[in-house]
Amino acid sequence: MNTEIMQAKIFNRFFFTFLIFFITHEVYAQQVYPFFPHEEMDFAAYYNLGPIWIYAGDAKLIADSTSLQNRKAVKLTAVAHSFKKWNFIFSLKDNYTAIADMDGFRPLFYEKKTLEGGYWIHNIYHFNWEKSRLNVFTESKRFPKKDTTYHLKHPLYDVLTATYYLRTLDISKIPIGDTIDIPIISDGVFDTYHIVYAGIGTMAYRKNKIPCHIYKAVITSSTFFSRTDPLSVFVTADSNHLPIYVEANIIVGSIKIYLMPYQDYKPKIHHSR
Repeated sequence: MNTEIMQAKIFNRFFFTFLIFFITHEVYAQQVYPFFPHEEMDFAAYYNLGPIWIYAGDAKLIADSTSLQNRKAVKLTAVAHSFKKWNFIFSLKDNYTAIADMDGFRPLFYEKKTLEGGYWIHNIYHFNWEKSRLNVFTESKRFPKKDTTYHLKHPLYDVLTATYYLRTLDISKIPIGDTIDIPIISDGVFDTYHIVYAGIGTMAYRKNKIPCHIYKAVITSSTFFSRTDPLSVFVTADSNHLPIYVEANIIVGSIKIYLMPYQDYKPKIHHSR
């Protein structure tokens, strides 16, 4: 695998994991959707090359009201791309779409189209909760088309529905240090991610101090994340629950993602209520 493809896959894997971080166990859920009926969030992604930080790409998350299967629903869209001038380091163009039922925020539809250094992936999921059936279509540059039907058990999330789920929760019910298991399907493979709630940290932005909930990954084995503080996510501790900052230490450097316009602050972490 050449350097461009390897770097693209690392950046895309980080963006994927960044999305996953916004889900937790359904026991904490409440019917509050701060992103409904419409919301747009723009992110700036920075990549570390030795002593230099470069502004490497952008990402956007959009939530819109819609309907599907005669249900009131929310349509979620995520796009990410690298800048052309940095394509010699890595190149990517990612598009994700999901539709979630407003009743219980269960996924109904999901589609992923990604292009990383010439390697492409296409997935489509259809969730049928009444019949407990999940239809999964997968194809990629390396693997042929495949249609599979699975028995569907709740809870289960695609990566994009998971992105928004945390923002519907009552965080006050989650103990500091609690490890949360996350059932998810990615590229047709079922997996469980583990997230630790680390309490509240203060983010300084200009003259303001922004209280944020902090979430950290539990990653025991990885070919791209460092073993030391591999991934941290900061979500505003207000009714909006905005993901304003993500930092990752990876094998070949570091990545930071900022919610625009919060690009000037420096995180000062402490654990308190």
